[in-house]
Amino acid sequence: MPTPRVATSILAVSALALTGCAAFTNKAATSSETSTTQGSAAAPRTEAVTPAPTPPPSTTGVPPTGDVSLAIDDRGDLGEIVVDSSGRALYAFSADRPNQPTCYDTCAETFVPLLADGNPASGTGIDVAAAQTVPRRDGGNQVTYKGIPLYRYAGDSGDKVAHAQGLDMFGGQWHVLAKNGRPLA
Repeated sequence: MPTPRVATSILAVSALALTGCAAFTNKAATSSETSTTQGSAAAPRTEAVTPAPTPPPSTTGVPPTGDVSLAIDDRGDLGEIVVDSSGRALYAFSADRPNQPTCYDTCAETFVPLLADGNPASGTGIDVAAAQTVPRRDGGNQVTYKGIPLYRYAGDSGDKVAHAQGLDMFGGQWHVLAKNGRPLA
């Protein structure tokens, strides 16, 4: 029969051995689990959950100017929205103030200002008096609806898409205009 001192030593060595084995097993299990998720666990996320796409520049170089008309078009999940005469979605920029466009330079290459020679014509559902133009500091007259400067998104490939709805780019958010002339949040 071992002495109490020897029994205590054997018990301590056994406990250390078991703890070491458990730690080794835990480390092995943890490292195999973290090796597949190491990228997301390594550092906290600082970028947006859904980053904005790389903005496509306009292929036209200069925004088209001419006769413009506004209309209302039903876009299914977006509802009835304001579009131009070709059916393209028109956007409002949250950084703009009433009748004061703020999207210039690179921003205006991606969100092309809707320019017109005179006040735009109005289609069904458009308030004629609310369709106006305001001068831009880089030249031309930008179309507004109810005081909101209007833009086309260079990334919209045609007349039935609204890819920029809800994008956060160039210091603000971009939204199509609902039938009532307010940005659709």
